[in-house]
Amino acid sequence: MKILVTYFSQTGNTRQIANAIHNEISKKMDCELKELETVRAEDLKKYGMVIVGSPIHAGGLAAQVTAFLDSIPNDPGFSMAAFITHAASVYDTSSFDKGVKAFEASAVKKKITFKGIFSCQGKLTIELHDFVKAAKKLSDDEWEKRKAEFNQHPNAEDEKMASAFARKTIEDKI
Repeated sequence: MKILVTYFSQTGNTRQIANAIHNEISKKMDCELKELETVRAEDLKKYGMVIVGSPIHAGGLAAQVTAFLDSIPNDPGFSMAAFITHAASVYDTSSFDKGVKAFEASAVKKKITFKGIFSCQGKLTIELHDFVKAAKKLSDDEWEKRKAEFNQHPNAEDEKMASAFARKTIEDKI
């Protein structure tokens, strides 16, 4: 069985986790890694599993990932798993439940077996720092603490957890 790991990434967080997942699966199975922009719905026929990655934008999936999920035909014949990256130290986890639920809802709507989702903290793009700090009404001290936390991710431990997710996701396929 061939597996596709595809992702959309703006800051490199989601790409880093995609690489960790791909590297782990490639040890045991035929696995391709592709940026989402290069994948068309008709290309998906050759895969037995598709693993899709997205950053969280405003609590939901990136628009590019939503459009990709919408383009998948009903009952496509593959299973799906997912992963997300987010600035969890700034937001409550309920702030990105919308993104998690979007993957699950898409799988149900498209009649795809959903194998689970991996969630990983990532760096917040610097262009959003002032906006998020103001929106969350954080003091300078609190902002510096949170920034110090999210700037450490993704890290080697996150990659290790992504690899464990990849192993678990494919274990019934080996």
